[in-house]
Amino acid sequence: MMISPDLYRDEKQTKTYEELIKEKDKLVKYIRDFEINKIPMDDYLMNPSPEVLYKCNLEYLSELCILIKEKFNKKLWEGYDE
Repeated sequence: MMISPDLYRDEKQTKTYEELIKEKDKLVKYIRDFEINKIPMDDYLMNPSPEVLYKCNLEYLSELCILIKEKFNKKLWEGYDE
């Protein structure tokens, strides 16, 4: 089941900076694989439209990048360690 980008971001709020980078890399790979048609339709749960899933992943990536930036700034400027 797909969730809204806001809920996705809230769900990732407790992750460390390093975990967020890994999540970003996974999303980027998934988006790239879709763009070059390497993901078979069987890989989608409940078979949502590939275009809808692609757009959701882009929205998730956008929210994830915002969260990564916030965590990075906090770590850099406030001596944040996890």
